[in-house]
Amino acid sequence: MTMRPPELQHLTDRLEVALDARLETGPARDLASVVFAALRRPATAGDSMPQRLPVCDQFDRALDRVCSQGGSLAELGLALKSVDPVLSWERRPTATPGDGGFYDGHANATIVGPQGIERRDDVWIGVSLMAPHVTYPEHHHPPAEIYIALSPGAWRHGGSDWFTPGIGGLIYNVADTPHAMRAGPEPLLAIWCLWTGKSQVWPRTAPP
Repeated sequence: MTMRPPELQHLTDRLEVALDARLETGPARDLASVVFAALRRPATAGDSMPQRLPVCDQFDRALDRVCSQGGSLAELGLALKSVDPVLSWERRPTATPGDGGFYDGHANATIVGPQGIERRDDVWIGVSLMAPHVTYPEHHHPPAEIYIALSPGAWRHGGSDWFTPGIGGLIYNVADTPHAMRAGPEPLLAIWCLWTGKSQVWPRTAPP
């Protein structure tokens, strides 16, 4: 039987607890249920090499803020810190040095997924980090998505105005909904979850 590294297991457990405490009945809770049901069965260990980018200098600052919240959010922050040494941080594929502060002011790391610590194609869990005053451009993708904000910051999805969910706030993006995020005076840190598999219990927003 495939065994999941204890640090990764602890992180997925803490993420499940943090989301469960905040999700109301509806599509977002359904999505989380499918994600964590799938994670009951560990998959193959990934082989991506650890990599850091300039914005990773902001990681500890962002974590200090969420860890100061106490409770399940602090536990989630500490669990995320425990896997940071093996994360492979990458820029958005379309980013170029001509993008100004965005190029060195953002990074994403896949924790579970095709390029993650655990390699699988049904569940993606990852983390995004942005330096202060950096905006992540509007984008969209077929899978529905849940973000849990681990820092202050602003978000926009669909036709909404910018809004601030606060530390521990949730953002649910329906499939193919355009969305964007931006950091204020503090770095922005968030964990995201996507379901890309097929399930009879998740018919509403599963990708084709």
